[in-house]
Amino acid sequence: MLRPRWRKVFADVWSNKTRTILVVLSIAVGVFAIGAIAGANALLTREMTAAYLAVNPADITIYPDAFDDDLVRTVRRIPGVADAVGSRAVSVRVQTGPDQWRDMTIYIVSDFRDMRINKVYPVEGAWPPSSRELLVERASLPLTGANIGGTVTIRLPDETLRRMRIVGTVATPNLFPAALANQTYAFATFETLEWLGQPEFYTELNITVTGDRFDKQHIAEVAALVRNKIESSGRTVYFTYLPEPGRHPAHQVLQPLFLLLGFLGALSLFASCFLVVNTISALLTQQVRQIGVMKAVGARTGDVVRMYLAGVALLGVMALLLAMPLAYLVAAGLTLLISGMMNTDVTSLAMPLDVWLLMGAVGLIVPLLAGIFPVVGGARVTVHEAISGYGLGRGRFGRGHIDRLLQRIHGLSRPLMLSLRNTFRRKGRLALTMLTLTLSGIIFISVFSVRDSMLLTLDDALKYFNFHILGVFNGFYRTEQIEREALAVPGVVAAESWGFEMVRRVRPNDTESDSITMYAVPADTRMIIPTVLEGRWLLPEDENALVINSSVLGLEPDIKVGDTVTLKIDRRETEWTVVGIVRGVGGQAILYTHYPHFARIRGFTGRAAAVTLQIEPADAANQERVAKELEAHYKSVGIRLGVTQTIAVIRQQNELFFNILVAFLLAMALLLATVGGLGLMGTMSINVLERTREIGVLRAIGASNDAVQRIVVTEGIIIGALSWALAMIVAVPLAKVISDSVGMAFFQTPLSFSFSIGGALIWLVLVTIIAAIASLLPAYNATRLTVREVLAYE
Repeated sequence: MLRPRWRKVFADVWSNKTRTILVVLSIAVGVFAIGAIAGANALLTREMTAAYLAVNPADITIYPDAFDDDLVRTVRRIPGVADAVGSRAVSVRVQTGPDQWRDMTIYIVSDFRDMRINKVYPVEGAWPPSSRELLVERASLPLTGANIGGTVTIRLPDETLRRMRIVGTVATPNLFPAALANQTYAFATFETLEWLGQPEFYTELNITVTGDRFDKQHIAEVAALVRNKIESSGRTVYFTYLPEPGRHPAHQVLQPLFLLLGFLGALSLFASCFLVVNTISALLTQQVRQIGVMKAVGARTGDVVRMYLAGVALLGVMALLLAMPLAYLVAAGLTLLISGMMNTDVTSLAMPLDVWLLMGAVGLIVPLLAGIFPVVGGARVTVHEAISGYGLGRGRFGRGHIDRLLQRIHGLSRPLMLSLRNTFRRKGRLALTMLTLTLSGIIFISVFSVRDSMLLTLDDALKYFNFHILGVFNGFYRTEQIEREALAVPGVVAAESWGFEMVRRVRPNDTESDSITMYAVPADTRMIIPTVLEGRWLLPEDENALVINSSVLGLEPDIKVGDTVTLKIDRRETEWTVVGIVRGVGGQAILYTHYPHFARIRGFTGRAAAVTLQIEPADAANQERVAKELEAHYKSVGIRLGVTQTIAVIRQQNELFFNILVAFLLAMALLLATVGGLGLMGTMSINVLERTREIGVLRAIGASNDAVQRIVVTEGIIIGALSWALAMIVAVPLAKVISDSVGMAFFQTPLSFSFSIGGALIWLVLVTIIAAIASLLPAYNATRLTVREVLAYE
């Protein structure tokens, strides 16, 4: 048989089932949030990393001038190089419908049976492909509008059309998801490259290193050796890419997301602690006489503390039994969902042991920490205090400043006055409940503010690049011809030619930076509306002037306005003076310089490789129409346009990412709202329990059940409204902090902040509904007892 103290522990938990259920659910929500996020993060990191490493990813990717197998063999002999493989990518367009084309990248593989770096694996159909056949990356196949065995029409950069048969699908986690990139990927043989009319050479060098492949410094040193070797052969290195060692490419996006979700999950658990504090405080207040009796028969304070903490631990165990299976199911579901989006296979959904231990520790330790303060305080009552007084008498209205202020309010109905005064009767309990609801409101409003801020940032970015269509040519053309022919297309109102180059900074210690994009633009450009943070923008008389965006400072933090920097352009070192810093957009590091001076340095004066256009009207449909007509018109006059991109498509792609991010954040905000609702329901249940005799008096003097219910529900709605008002005060500065944090985590720059009035109004409606629903059950319980029972209640 159980000892008396343990029978009491179980009796306390079982005697008030509603209170127990609310506390268990509240703790379970917090544990569930922590477990689901930590579990999904652990599973995704393990599975995506394993899948990524299985393809033997390149540690270094270098994009030089055209090269052949001789250079590959030379690079393999460089100290620190484990292996090197040349590859080639051909940018084409695939027809997906009548007059509908989508970008496709065809990767040329020299030997499908001996893929040593950046491997791909067969999924369905033939392997390897024969000449003039395609293997399509599996997530890209639906975007082509074709099936395995079907034939597609592709258009080459020189406008040549080819019909190619899709013979199978392959998988690789190396490529950015096709749907998010609005891009398709395919693989073909070198024989196919010849049939496509493309010169047979490599444009991309993939390298793995010896030694520690997770040491970024070591990899960078090897990359520098290889880059110098290639440049000594007379070739230009346009770009050097060093991926995060051993990390899936999506890691830099997913990790900030899970950190943010984990923070919100921790807030859910923190908020659930307030209900534990309220519940234990009320239980101890209700059982003051019992504590006195236990002490009178020999119980020590420590015995009482251990007994009540055992009850809290029992609540934690019950919460774990509920939360842990649900957390696993959601973690597994998120893993399958996100890995599918990232085109990665999952081989095991076994949750790591440390995640189970984390949930167990959180579910037991956190409630105990929350409960220890009220338990110790309640257990320290003396026998005399316990026997001579009864805790339910505490908290009478009328003693405080707020109470006296409320007493001066006149003109309200008696039930409403009673609800208003009851709200402030237990100020400590009210504060904890308000804190939970306010925290939920702040996060909810902040999530909507983050969404509005991301959309505003996108608008700012698209205004920053003040054009509607960007075209990149397959060669250099005269700027006068580029702009004249563009203006001949109906709807085009302005055209501007740009130059661009991938450059590297030569640092004072003779090391070199990674490749940085440089745009050569007219000083009076209408296609950029920069936000100058320091210094100035380009002037027409500038020659070697340089304007950098703020994202450059993330790579080269020592650069300041007025500095002279050395840039390596086409193997030549040139000096430039930094005259200004402008705000970065999207985290991409960009340098700007005056077009005429840059064109003289590069030797293509009067020619350009890109064009930016403004059109009217600028809606998405017209952008698509003008882009098609522009392509056709350029073709008719002998200008080959390789890539065309519209601002509308860029917006669509970014909004898709934003909406996915906001959906995750909103789910966590709703979890917090659930905790807030449970906390309010627990508070109202305790309030009703403590006022049982008062409710009996009200009913004895004629108050109906509806009147009693209205008093309780109104009190809950008042608490909800007050929490909304407090959330509004705090949400404005805190939403800015959260918005900035999201911007820095995902885009390396703060978002353009916009406070969401719509989100605040939605939360007002939602918290009112939550408050009303949370008060209904306690209000119903208040009317179930007879007048005789409530008047006899002790």
